[in-house]
Amino acid sequence: MSIETARQRLTQATFPVAAFALLAPCIAAASRQEAIERAGPPVPTPHTQPCEVQLFSNAPFDTPATGFVFTPPANCPGPWARVVLSVDLSGSRDARTRGIALALDDVTLFVGPTPDTAQPAQWHVERDLTDYSVLFKQPGNGALTALRAFRDTGGSSSHVTGSATLRFYPPRAGNPAPRVPDAVFPAYANQLGGPPGVKDLASLPHNIERAYLDVTANAETFWYNCITPAMAQAHPTLISPVALGLSQRGIYPAEQGCLPHSYSDVLVTVDGTPAGVAPVFPWLPTHFSINSGPRRSPFWNVVDTPTDSAQSLDFVPYRVDITPFAAILNEAGTHQVALNMTAHSDINEQWFLAPSTANLLVYLDPGKTRLAGAVTFNSLPAGLPVPAVTDGLVQDGNLLDGRVGTRLDRNFEIRGYLDTSRGRVESSVTQQSSFQNVRQFHVKDDPADDNDQPYYREDLWLQSTTQSTSRRTRNGTLLSEDQLQASYPLELHYIGAGRLTDWYSEEGTLDVDLFGGSVNVHQQRRLDVTHSRHGLSPYTTQVREEFEGNHRVDPDSDADSNWHAAHTYVFTDNRGSCYQKAVLTRNGLLDDTATGMGCPNDTNHVRWYAHPDGSADGLSWQRP
Repeated sequence: MSIETARQRLTQATFPVAAFALLAPCIAAASRQEAIERAGPPVPTPHTQPCEVQLFSNAPFDTPATGFVFTPPANCPGPWARVVLSVDLSGSRDARTRGIALALDDVTLFVGPTPDTAQPAQWHVERDLTDYSVLFKQPGNGALTALRAFRDTGGSSSHVTGSATLRFYPPRAGNPAPRVPDAVFPAYANQLGGPPGVKDLASLPHNIERAYLDVTANAETFWYNCITPAMAQAHPTLISPVALGLSQRGIYPAEQGCLPHSYSDVLVTVDGTPAGVAPVFPWLPTHFSINSGPRRSPFWNVVDTPTDSAQSLDFVPYRVDITPFAAILNEAGTHQVALNMTAHSDINEQWFLAPSTANLLVYLDPGKTRLAGAVTFNSLPAGLPVPAVTDGLVQDGNLLDGRVGTRLDRNFEIRGYLDTSRGRVESSVTQQSSFQNVRQFHVKDDPADDNDQPYYREDLWLQSTTQSTSRRTRNGTLLSEDQLQASYPLELHYIGAGRLTDWYSEEGTLDVDLFGGSVNVHQQRRLDVTHSRHGLSPYTTQVREEFEGNHRVDPDSDADSNWHAAHTYVFTDNRGSCYQKAVLTRNGLLDDTATGMGCPNDTNHVRWYAHPDGSADGLSWQRP
């Protein structure tokens, strides 16, 4: 099954409302798949026998964190050609867990959301941790943390549970151990129920020659659906109980999305000075418009078993090159590396999200114990950016129509130098980003009318593109150049239809329940990367990930089409790697999968050193 075939079959899987009544009995009789079939690739590994260390088995991700002890693999010392974290997880919506995190000695190893399924589901994730090898050379203490949906965490005894193993692959001829960072430091992490935690880095070495920040930054769910406070005040019809979002219904006020606007990125600072920017992926949560009490939402699952959407179960860190600031980090004293995000907020503060984290990875100069240098140019402005928002909404009685646009272009360059044991090395980072989010609204809502049936339609088109280039030169000779283009298009079409119920809220007002509507999503993740090193041919990679899904519920008959989805993943490089997988679901059940289509001999083959998940690649496997 090719990607084109998956799209065609998904289109054929959309059904007119008249067919829902015929489908509903069949859907109800079907048995749900329990295992989530993922389209994303596993971590490729060398053909050597790995040493394994089990971190924990069937342990709960809980709050407060559950601990574990790590012991390095016996008779298997580093360096290793590859280190892989393998995690098998299980849980359901009864766990009320929205995100999980796994850390070792405060260094975050994995962060991911959880699926929102009625029955327990199982899913598998992997992470290439070769760049974190220095952590695994000595014993350490780990933590499993769950981030729950509600501040009141005592309402459920169910847990997300998991088992995790680290696999260490010894090097051999043809599979050499790469040069990995000499040290890894936890730089930043959200604290559950509290403010972000910026760690004081008081013991940094003074001979850092390269520095990178692995950023896992997750803005609030549906951040791309947020509105400005002024817009909420000018158009109160937008604040609808059937709007797209995660707001509580019933005794809680209904909020549309969040505040303050529909743009998000991450400003990285070093000792308070702007040092880089990471884009935020517009991920789709595993639930739309959740409500409380005995009533229900027809859109419990946007990512229903047995498939997932892009990064809905596994956040891939975005690596920010802060090498121009290495001279600052080498200075004596305490340093801080912080993430500064747009403060999207749910007024009711009901929802926890997976944590924003950052790990600092540094390479040291073996020939000197202290490196001097400076930041010579920095055009990145301080403070969070303010996007341009256009309001084309027109209110006509209880009807609201029009278009809202959000746009921001962000360009900067940072340069610095270090006097290393091999001479003066100059580094630069240039980045251009373009963000545009257009939303079309058609809303009907008149709470004063006892016969009111709220209707909310929103069409969203989002384009987010980031281009970055990192260069290092010595005496005019190019040492390295890394070019990345990341593009995150999202198209979303939502209709929410409600009607008054005979259930009264604590305020004594009639509640409005979401009884019908539809959602159609088209999500993409596109990565193009080129790595160049002095004396070596360039290495290029390409990721093309795509998710399409639709779900309809008839507001009159309650007939439910369940989710239809097609998730496709393609990875290629210029060294012969090729990975392709497509997963198609109908009516919430696995319909078909295909792997290798379009690859040579219709077979997946990925070189052991590749990073098909789109994570950072320093090309150090080519020059150990």
